[in-house]
Amino acid sequence: MTKRQINCLLGAIAMSLTIAPMGVQAQSQQDLQIQINAMKLQLESMQKQLKKSEAGNKGAVDEIKVKWEPAPSISSPDGKFEMNLRGRILVDSSWISDDDNTIDTKATEFRAARLGIEGKAWKTVKYKFESDFAGNEVDVKDAYLEWKTGPGIKLAVGQFKTPNSLDEQTSSRHISVMERASFTDAFGLARRIGISVGMGGDDWTAKVGAFRGSNGIDEENEGSEYAGRVTYSPKFSDVQTHVGASFRARKAGDQSDFRYRQRPHQHLSPTRFVNTDRIADKDFFYGAELGAIAGPFWAVAEYSALKADTDDPVLADPTFTGGYAEIGYFLTGESRGYKADKGAWDRPKVNNPVNEGGRGAWALTARYDTIDLTEPGYQGGDQDTVIIGVNWYLNRHTRLMFNYNHSSVENAFNVAANGIDGKNKIEGFGLRAQVDW
Repeated sequence: MTKRQINCLLGAIAMSLTIAPMGVQAQSQQDLQIQINAMKLQLESMQKQLKKSEAGNKGAVDEIKVKWEPAPSISSPDGKFEMNLRGRILVDSSWISDDDNTIDTKATEFRAARLGIEGKAWKTVKYKFESDFAGNEVDVKDAYLEWKTGPGIKLAVGQFKTPNSLDEQTSSRHISVMERASFTDAFGLARRIGISVGMGGDDWTAKVGAFRGSNGIDEENEGSEYAGRVTYSPKFSDVQTHVGASFRARKAGDQSDFRYRQRPHQHLSPTRFVNTDRIADKDFFYGAELGAIAGPFWAVAEYSALKADTDDPVLADPTFTGGYAEIGYFLTGESRGYKADKGAWDRPKVNNPVNEGGRGAWALTARYDTIDLTEPGYQGGDQDTVIIGVNWYLNRHTRLMFNYNHSSVENAFNVAANGIDGKNKIEGFGLRAQVDW
C-alpha cells in the first residue's frame, strides 16, 4: 500500500469516527470503537513498514553517485569503484605550400575523434580504454590497467606511451601548439604494449618499462623497447619549475628497419620534407627537459639525440638530434596548467569562461623547433621551424587554436620533395577547434 492510499484510509477512519454516533443501530458504539482501534494499530504498523521501505529505497539510490565533470562520473559511496566517460574532438583546417611547388594543401581533418572510459576498481586498480575514430578508422590508443601496489608505487600493464619527453607525455588536449615537437614523431616515440613500474611524490616521478609492439603490429617478432624517465618539479616562491630526463633503447623485430622522418609541423601535409631511408635495426634515444611557470608566463625547452645502429660496414653510425625552445604568456592573467606528480602539462584554470559571460582565457606562444637528420653518408635533411600560436580557451574544456609555421629545409639531398640543392621553405596556417570531456 502506498503512502497516498494510507492517508486516504486514515481520512476515512476519521470520518467514521465523526459519524459513529449515527450508526449505533447495527452495533454498539463500544464494539465499533474496538474495531477502529484495531484498524489504527494495523495502519500504524503499515506506516512503519512504509518508512522502512522508503529508507531502503533511498539507500539504494545513494549506492550510486553521479556528477558531471563535464562528462558523467559514476562512483560508489565507499569510493572503491568509479567510471568516467572520456572523449575528445579536434577538428583541423590547414593551408600549406612550399617554394619548390611540391604541395599546395587546403584541407580539413579530424585530428582526433576519441571515445573511451577510465576509472578505478577496489580503489587500488585504475583502468583506461580509449579508441580514436579519426580517418574513418578505429585505432586503439590507451588500453591498460594500473595497480597501486604501495605508497607512491604503480604497476601498469597494457598499451600506453613509453615514458619519454615532456611534450610526448602531455596530452594533445593540453599542448601549446597544434603539433608536438618534430623529434617525438621522427624518433618514433609512441604507445606500445608492455609493463612499467612508476613511483613518485608531490614533486617528482620515476618510471621504467619494457615493451614490445603496439596493437596495430601483428609481426611474429615485434622487437623490443626499454624506456625510462625521471622528473623533478620544485617550486621556488611563486615559480614552478620542471627538470626531466629520459631514455629509450629499441631493437627492430621482423618488421622493417627504422627510418626517421617528419612533416613541416602540419599533420595535413602529405609530404615529409626531411626523411631517411630505413637504415637502422637498433637505436638509442635520450632527452633532457627544462621548464618554468611564473604567473602568466611560461618557458620550456627540450633537447634529444638518437644514436642509430646501422650495421653498415663502411659508414659510421649516425647520431641525429632534435629539440625546441618555447615561451608563452596568458594575456588574461591565467597560468599554464601543470601537474608535478605526473611531470606533464595540464589544462589551465579559466578565470572568466565564455559560458559565464566572460571573455575566456587568451594565450600567445612562440616556439623554435629543430630536427637534424644529416650525418656523413646520411642526407635526411635539417628542418628548422618557427611557430607562432594563439590559444583561446572558452572554458577549461573548449579551445580554439591558430598556428602559423615557417620551416626551412637544408641538406635534404635524398628527399625528392626538395630541389637538387637539397633546400626548401614551407609555410603553413592551421586552425583547430577542440573540445574534450
